[in-house]
Parts: sequence; C-alpha cells; structure tokens
Amino acid sequence: MEYEQSKKPRRSVGTSVLIACTAMAVVIGLFAGVILMNSTAQYRTPAEASAAAPATQAALPAETATSVPEASSAAVQSTATIAPEQAVVSSGFAYEGQYTRAQVAELAAPSVVGIDGVFEVTVSYWGMPQSYEQPGSGSGVILTADGYIATCAHVVDGAKKLTVTLYDDTSYEATLVGSDKRNDLAIIKIDATGLVPAALGDSDMLTVGEDVLAIGNPLGELRGTATSGIISAVRRSITVENTEMELIQTDAAISPGNSGGGLFNASGKLIGIVNAKVSDTSAEGLGFAIPVNSVVKEINDLLHYGYVTGRASLGVYTQNVTLNNGGYGFFSYSGTRCVQITEVVKDGAADAAGLRAGDLIMEVDGKTISSNSDLSDVIAGYNAGDTAQFTIRRDGERQTVSVTFGEYKPEN
Repeated sequence: MEYEQSKKPRRSVGTSVLIACTAMAVVIGLFAGVILMNSTAQYRTPAEASAAAPATQAALPAETATSVPEASSAAVQSTATIAPEQAVVSSGFAYEGQYTRAQVAELAAPSVVGIDGVFEVTVSYWGMPQSYEQPGSGSGVILTADGYIATCAHVVDGAKKLTVTLYDDTSYEATLVGSDKRNDLAIIKIDATGLVPAALGDSDMLTVGEDVLAIGNPLGELRGTATSGIISAVRRSITVENTEMELIQTDAAISPGNSGGGLFNASGKLIGIVNAKVSDTSAEGLGFAIPVNSVVKEINDLLHYGYVTGRASLGVYTQNVTLNNGGYGFFSYSGTRCVQITEVVKDGAADAAGLRAGDLIMEVDGKTISSNSDLSDVIAGYNAGDTAQFTIRRDGERQTVSVTFGEYKPEN
C-alpha cells in the first residue's frame, strides 16, 4: 500500500509514501555526507562535504549536557505550554459538549491557516547540477495567540520562504522555529497577536465511528475547506516516507495541501494533525492524522527550544561499506555490509567511549548494522544518557565498546 503525504507540491508526487498536504518533497541535492543526527540521516551542504572525509558520511553533533537547555535564539521564547484539554473560547462557543458540523467548522476554521513556501530544487542533468525554485503549499494549526503555528515537517523543511495566510485572508511571512522529522512535526512563527488558537482535545479517548472534521488548504488554493468523516481506526501503524508511525485513520476527504491541517472532534477540539493519505487510485477515504496526545512533548519542545530534547546523539560521521576479499582479516569473503566511522566528533559520545575513525560498526546491542539507515533506526530507540554496547572491528579484531549517548542538538 502506498501512502502520500498531503502537502501539495505543484509537481508530481513521489511513489511509495507521499507526504499529505503537498509535502513539498524537495530534493536539495545529493550531498556526500549523510548526517546521523538524532537517529535520522541528514545531508551536509556541498561546502561542508568538500571539506570532510572523502566518503559518504553520517554525522552526529557533539553532545552536550542531557538537562533541558536554555531556549535557543532560533526559537522565540513563549510562555505558552500546549496540553491536552486546553481550554479556549472562540466564535461564541465554549469548548464543551457536542456541536453540529456547521458549528464545529465555525468554531475551528479560524485556527487553521494556509502555508505557501518557496523551495530550491537541485537536479542533475548529464552530471551537471541545476537548481530552480518550486512552490509548495500546506496547512497549519494556530497554537498560541501570539503566532506559533503547528504543521508537518514535510510542509516546511527546506523552504527558502514561508508565507502564512489566516482565515481572514491576512498574510504574514513566517520563520521556522523547529522541526522534528521523526514525528513529521514543525513549529513556525508569525509576527501577529490576537490569533485564535485551537483547543487540544484528548486523542486517547477517540472511538471508532465518532464524527470528525478535517479543515485545511487542499490543492494549496482552497483554504478553509472542511470535510467531514468518522474515525475509521485509532493507533493505526503505517509506514510513511520510510518512517513507521502510529496514526489516526479517517475517511474524511484528504487532498494534497491538507498536510499540517487540523482534524477536529464534535466538540471542536483538535485531536490530530493531518499528514498522509493512501495514494493508491483504487482506494478511497483512507486519510491519516498524527494524534495530538502522542506529540504534546515534541510540540512543547519545538515551541520553546526549537528541537526535541532528550534525543540520543552518537557524534560520528560514517559511510556504508561492503567488505571484499582479503580486505579486513576475519572478513575474507565478499558481500559483508557494515558501517565505517570516517570521523569522530570531538567531545561527543563516540569520542568519550574511545571509538575511532576507521572502526567498523557491526552491531549495537546485538542488532546487526548493515547501513547508515540501520544505525539511524537503532539510535532512534535510545534517549540521551542511555548506554549501548557497540560491537566493532578494529584492525581485524572484534571488540565490544560501551557507549553512553549524549543529547542531540541541531547546529545553529
């Protein structure tokens, strides 16, 4: 089954999992370095790659204290804290009881915005990189009256410019506060006051069959569109863009451009952030949303700090390798795949544990590591401060090294 993220790019969508609401899946070029940060692979810029070790590399930034850090300059500090069952009064209705669909739409629509972005896409023609700008659109949900807005990471990541349009057609330039690709979440900020924030409901209390309303910006031009449906399933495990997620399933109509918009219950409360749909043309009414209860911590971390705290960081650059005949002692046959450390970040977790450039990572706590993505996936299961046993090969000898992970922080 193919899933499509609902971001609305104004281009053809990818094959396996498309990001709902026109996830502006922008190819920012094939960089030589794969950065293993926060357990996900990210890419170095061309300038960074040319100065780095000569191989496809994966990097994790140097670790810092595992305590919650001061809010960074990138994340404008806000005193607001988002929590389930947050009380808000808007549009003449109190968030209590059950409403008609028309009342829910009147209540919730002012809290949903349209997001337009400009993305730089780099492609290669006959080995020559060519860049061009491409527009993309999605949706967002207002979290605070002073301009913090939640959306999907795939809607805004890589954007050179972001514009938010409110329900009343007022437009503002937006800045990215923080993004969490693991949960497909992002927080952006506009310089505005007196906005109508959505009230968060309790997504753990959802039942199959109850009414919901999806509100968003389908096709990037139909802002404020409301589509009705029911909860088709709760805690549905699906794989979106190679990431396994546990999502709410709904039969409310979801289209490209809906990504980042809201899924509201019959009380007008936000219980999900729309992020995907089934892209198979033979399927209908299969949309998905991120349950708000599952990401309250991540939303608050992004809002206050610009990143998700407590994520594990290893602090290395790595490359995928396939071991060939006679190359590495014990591995005297061809076809063995593993990960080789090409650089160790000073004062990082790997550095503190004594790992070195040239070490081959074979296993982590007994899990076989055959590629950078394997290493990323395994690290994703740990928090800062956790300890894992790394099985490595060094100079042809097998060793076990104990590594205590540091905390991932994005580079400013």
